[in-house]
Amino acid sequence: MAKAKAAKDRLRLTVLLAVLAVVVVVAGIRFWNGGVVSSGAEQSETLEYTAKNIALLDVVDLDKSREETAASGGNPFAFRAPPTPTRNLTPPPTPENRPTLPPRPTPTPRQAKGDDGAWKRPPPPFNREYIGYLGPSPMLVAVFRKAGQESVEIEIATVGDVLDEIYMVRAIGLESVKIGFVGYDVSEDTSVPLSEK
Repeated sequence: MAKAKAAKDRLRLTVLLAVLAVVVVVAGIRFWNGGVVSSGAEQSETLEYTAKNIALLDVVDLDKSREETAASGGNPFAFRAPPTPTRNLTPPPTPENRPTLPPRPTPTPRQAKGDDGAWKRPPPPFNREYIGYLGPSPMLVAVFRKAGQESVEIEIATVGDVLDEIYMVRAIGLESVKIGFVGYDVSEDTSVPLSEK
């Protein structure tokens, strides 16, 4: 164990001495050559370079440009009139021609079918509210009030009755009443729902 330690110490001492010897040699060379380790710098001073295909710089033109620089006229911090804006010489864009749209079709007035099969003006809208019914199920009576009026006056009608000489009660249901129009086909009948008011 002691021999191994001594061998390690010897090896370490040998390496340190070798490094010290190298440092001493390098320091001596620098000292004897005036601080230069190699003479490569001296050789580079003797080399000459020749540039090929490079234009020479005209120094005379550089001196002229210095003399011809514009002098500043006045205090840059003083208030002056704003410079006149440069006129825009770009022509305005030409508008593109948009395709014309086809004319809208004129709506044809709605036609209603008469009871004789001929076409006629549509009937006027039903102008009453269905507010309820009276009576037992097979013999119901519809109760109406004029639409848009807060009147207490009400009208009653059974199936087949005509109101205002145009509105005919065709059927009475629990939630709606079917109204037909005198002189018009059954296909023009309208259903009036039970009013929620």
